[in-house]
Amino acid sequence: MATAKLVPSYERFLDRVVETMTPEEILAFRVSDEEQQRADDLLDRNNEGELTTEEKAELEQMLQFEELMTLLKIRAAHTLQQS
Repeated sequence: MATAKLVPSYERFLDRVVETMTPEEILAFRVSDEEQQRADDLLDRNNEGELTTEEKAELEQMLQFEELMTLLKIRAAHTLQQS
């Protein structure tokens, strides 16, 4: 599966976060149980078409955050492999 190339500003941001936090800190980061429960609820209700406009925006932010954390964790794991 091909991945889209990130824009340079996104690349620089990811590099900076990886430089600021240790790779281990990034890899250990988890959302709280409450946050995960909220996300699960929103996803379920979204599948049923029951979200308000505000809840849709909240879910979109959660999904964007998850994507960002995935990219950071990939970058952190790569950094650990290089050392």
